[in-house]
Amino acid sequence: MPTILSYGMGVESSAILVRWIMSPEARPCPLNELIVVTAQVGDEYRDTGRDVETHILPLMRSNRIRYVQVARRGHLEASGITILNDSRLPEKVFLDGDYKLSDELRLNGTVPQYGGVHRCALKFKAWVIEQWIKANVRGHARHAIGYHAEESQRIAKSEYSFSERIAFGFNADETHRINRGSEYNTLEREAFYPLLEWGWNRDACIEYLRSVLGVSWKKSACVYCPFNALRPEAMARHLEHPEQVADAMALEHLSLALNPRSALYKAGSLIQITIRAQNQAAVEAYRRKIESEKWALYRVRRIYSARGKADRAVEKINVFDRGAEARLELNRLSAELGIEVEESDGFSYAWRERRADEYPTREDFLTIAPALVETKARYGLPWFEQRWAALQLRLF
Repeated sequence: MPTILSYGMGVESSAILVRWIMSPEARPCPLNELIVVTAQVGDEYRDTGRDVETHILPLMRSNRIRYVQVARRGHLEASGITILNDSRLPEKVFLDGDYKLSDELRLNGTVPQYGGVHRCALKFKAWVIEQWIKANVRGHARHAIGYHAEESQRIAKSEYSFSERIAFGFNADETHRINRGSEYNTLEREAFYPLLEWGWNRDACIEYLRSVLGVSWKKSACVYCPFNALRPEAMARHLEHPEQVADAMALEHLSLALNPRSALYKAGSLIQITIRAQNQAAVEAYRRKIESEKWALYRVRRIYSARGKADRAVEKINVFDRGAEARLELNRLSAELGIEVEESDGFSYAWRERRADEYPTREDFLTIAPALVETKARYGLPWFEQRWAALQLRLF
């Protein structure tokens, strides 16, 4: 019975894999029965791929460990997954994936939210690996996930729908997540936690990798992940990856244009944080990116049924070659409607209706942004228009 390691390429899962390779007594199975699986989201820091190629893949090749890299193929689950590579002699980390999380965010004009469930991880990692397991080893494997024992909440949330015996990489300080995880054991599935068994927290994992590989392993994350706190080491990393940071800023720009409350971080927008940090290379690359796009005039409406719960309709009214042309049209149309254009940190909004403090309520404004989002509403514009009109009668 093989063991599967969900390899996120970060500190914890790398520590598990390296120790299994280096210490036979710690292994759950012979290395020829181990399958390492990575779901490539497409927006990981480039240095993560570099470090894995430099330090991890040679170990996997020398021990002929099977390494499978998979990715989501499209927005719909019906599109399935893409097998990027499946080899016992892996040479390359396929960081670009196939259908990227950023592709979906850009088309929707949104960014991940820093509150609640990590839905992006469920959709672009957990679901992808689950599909590969179903097609290849369902019911015949144990599955290890690299959370350390201080991550009790993540352990609980990671209990997706696996039916194998699963090993989770939670470290020794994550007892709450571990206790929650045991509630999901079934006759077909038994979770186990290597890092808890070893008594390793995150610091222990970092020190182990440093002692064995001679490198300080960095956090695995998408560049725009709001759960990746921008501490000094993260800001220093941004200086090393200005183009990727610029891509993240461009994503946030689109999101903020369509929702002024949708900054990536509680402390503010990545755009403002990067400007204050004087990461000039990233700022200049970001400005080039948005200035090179066609721009559009949008109408954005939301119906709020409760705090934080809204249905949105985005309508692309017109497309222009340059942002300045779109701004002139916004000025013209707002003057025609008798409303002012408000400026906020470089974004322009012409409010036709502001939401109230009582629910249900709604909001309606015009804005301009790169022309990357098409006219859309979750259940279609006719459905949205019907609800909008019904609420108008109720409100007015």
